[in-house]
Amino acid sequence: MTERDLSQLERELKDAFKNRALLYWSIYEEIRRELGAEKAGQILARAIERRGKDAGDALFRGVPAEPQAIGERFLAVSPANGRLFPTDVRRDEKGGMHIHVKVCPLKEAWEEAKLPAADMATICRIAGRFDNGVFGGRGVKFSADTWTAGKAGCCHLHLERAG
Repeated sequence: MTERDLSQLERELKDAFKNRALLYWSIYEEIRRELGAEKAGQILARAIERRGKDAGDALFRGVPAEPQAIGERFLAVSPANGRLFPTDVRRDEKGGMHIHVKVCPLKEAWEEAKLPAADMATICRIAGRFDNGVFGGRGVKFSADTWTAGKAGCCHLHLERAG
């Protein structure tokens, strides 16, 4: 495969992630019109988290329940060798791993769609539930800080020892 082919595949993958983002937003808007913002957020978040759990079950099969092992596996399969979701990674003295996602094609799609900051924060929080599904139940403590107005980059993922 040529470098040109790889560049095209990377663009197509990025476009697919952006399409996913806009699909999330469209679904959220439709449910919100029918049931209100709170119920719409709950329904979509549950569905996204369930899909994340399925992805995490496959991704982490055989990986030790250690924050850094789980984090390394996650980073190793980042699309386009991490170019779509560039990160800053910090490992702490307690064996934890903290991943700051600096750029996210989903967030870029919502920015390009000119969503108001409050709506973008809402859909980032909802879409971020995918990570709760991916990392939940892996034997480590997981938390995430999703994007809010005035915050640099995108989300911050925290993997720490359980207990």
